[in-house]
Amino acid sequence: MKKEIHEPAHFSRKDFFKALFGSFVIGLTFLFKGSLVSYAIKMGWYNVILVLFTTFLVVSLEIYALSYKFVVHRKERPFYEFWSKRFFAITISTFIAIYFSIYIYGINSFLTQIEILKVTSAVFMPAAITGAAVEVLKEF
Repeated sequence: MKKEIHEPAHFSRKDFFKALFGSFVIGLTFLFKGSLVSYAIKMGWYNVILVLFTTFLVVSLEIYALSYKFVVHRKERPFYEFWSKRFFAITISTFIAIYFSIYIYGINSFLTQIEILKVTSAVFMPAAITGAAVEVLKEF
């Protein structure tokens, strides 16, 4: 029996909050791994940029492979519009979730602003990928 695949629904505020929740849960998990924070603080800027670039690439591939390829009317829903709504919502919600976690647990009190940025970029990859998966797999 063949499973019917549904066309992805239009993006909504509810989807933003689903991505935020997924990013928050996974972000907390990785934020409290002491070794990740230690590694992140020691990362060079090249590594920070590489992590961010890789994350953006994986999230974009997730959006296409898990969601956009099921769009039937592609002329009415071009990829750049489909992608941009989801991509920016996922990345913004992920940064919000990570920064919120850092500040509510007081981690910011013993890290410099540069170290916070490095830790955020390290936690960003798993949190954003999960946020994207939660958002794009909502129909399945």
